[in-house]
Amino acid sequence: MDGGVVVSERWRFCSGITHSSWLFAGCMLASRDGESVQRVVAMPTAALEIVDTWRTAGLRGTGSHDAVAHEVFVPSHRLLSLFEGPPAGSPPLYRFPLVGFFAASIAAATLGNARGAIEELSQLAHLKKSVGSTRTLAERPLTQSEVARSEAALRAARLLFFQAVDDAWQAAHSEEPVPDTVRTGLRLASAHATCTAADVVSSMYELAGGAAIYEESPLQRRFRDAHTATAHIQVSAPMFELTGRMLLGLPTHTHLL
Repeated sequence: MDGGVVVSERWRFCSGITHSSWLFAGCMLASRDGESVQRVVAMPTAALEIVDTWRTAGLRGTGSHDAVAHEVFVPSHRLLSLFEGPPAGSPPLYRFPLVGFFAASIAAATLGNARGAIEELSQLAHLKKSVGSTRTLAERPLTQSEVARSEAALRAARLLFFQAVDDAWQAAHSEEPVPDTVRTGLRLASAHATCTAADVVSSMYELAGGAAIYEESPLQRRFRDAHTATAHIQVSAPMFELTGRMLLGLPTHTHLL
């Protein structure tokens, strides 16, 4: 309508919605000529219905409830596009790949979660003895081997992740768009970090044995959070297919990078 658009839609996974003042949500907008375009609309959360749906296995603290717009008017100055790029002359912060930024944000949290799992298992390992054993968990060769392998995997994934972030940041300083090769590297590193972190947490959870299954154990929460994160569309298994197509030079829709 004149001066803006009227939006009616329901969005899932609105992380932090209960303490946010604004929601930036994607939609398909129908124009008067019948064509549809993808846009992001900025709406005050006070104008939305927040539906308490976040009853999940993990990542419960994100409060990612559903949000519903019932014919909410959004003025034209609160519409934007994710795929048309920033205005000319924008500083590097706004030239950094936006979708890649979303993926990197998730990956960073999963790396921290895995680091916490190794630290908590290490603390437990010096105290726990299996029934009938005189050795602590830390003194068992299997524990030593698994902790070492997990530490190496996590360090390697972290290094790849930070290198990919730095590559994208340096590229964002150019007036040219960030190359597809750099954006591919960022998405690949983020997905790899998330999957590696989940494997590390699983190893620490399994090493802890029965001690990890209780609600008071932080390892069971880290296990649930790690595997909930791998379901996120930004870093889930299909991202390897997308980045693999790019690496093989196959025709690929790059707007999701």
